[in-house]
Amino acid sequence: MSTISAKQKIILPLIIPVILLVAWEWSVRSGLLPNTLIASPSQVVRDFFDLAISGELLVHSLVSLYRLVLGFAVGTLIGLSLGVIVGTSKFAEKLFAPTIQFLAPIPPIAWIPLLIILLGIGEASKIGLIIIASFVVVYLNTVQGIRSTDQKLVDVAHVLRKPNKELIKKVLLPSATPHIFTGMRIALGLSWILLIAAEVIASSKGLGWLIWDSRNFSRPDDLFVGIITIGILGKLSDMVLVAIEKELTKWRTVFQGK
Repeated sequence: MSTISAKQKIILPLIIPVILLVAWEWSVRSGLLPNTLIASPSQVVRDFFDLAISGELLVHSLVSLYRLVLGFAVGTLIGLSLGVIVGTSKFAEKLFAPTIQFLAPIPPIAWIPLLIILLGIGEASKIGLIIIASFVVVYLNTVQGIRSTDQKLVDVAHVLRKPNKELIKKVLLPSATPHIFTGMRIALGLSWILLIAAEVIASSKGLGWLIWDSRNFSRPDDLFVGIITIGILGKLSDMVLVAIEKELTKWRTVFQGK
């Protein structure tokens, strides 16, 4: 079985990014890509620090993070709660599942015009869009996770006369945790996509607005700074979820690859 050395662990993830950056820099400097439309990596780095020092990048990042964290947290909480109810109750499944299954295939971005009509172009419509997307994904994965629990574990809990509260807390939720966090990670990625889309359509602040404004006024360096910042924040937020999942599922032994 092959093993990866400590040095390889550092070098391997950098190979493709370095190749892409070198090709990108060469393409702009050689004129293959027009520098009026595409900024080179060196220009983007300089602009990144300029925007960071001026505080403009921090303002846009905090605005976007506020919208994303609030919408994601509320949507996840609702999806998790209703998912547990539907996953553990046939009655609740008959009551809620048909409606949610009808609404789930609708692309979340299709809700933007309706949300703007109902909630206006302020914060509520942007946060509401993220709530809808997060709710659906987390709900579906929570129900799937609970229904995937080994029936033998449930039978043992019944033999021991555990109340429903204990069954959910000690058996169903731990078993469903991997599914739930898979749903949360998908919902988080989708939330970033929808946030940027919402900020492009109706906003005056945020990373999505920065990208769109930079595109409209031919500031390619600002545009790429916005894109890269989203990538950094998206990666960091996903790492937080992964760390929480590992802490909650330390009891699991899973295949890590060869």
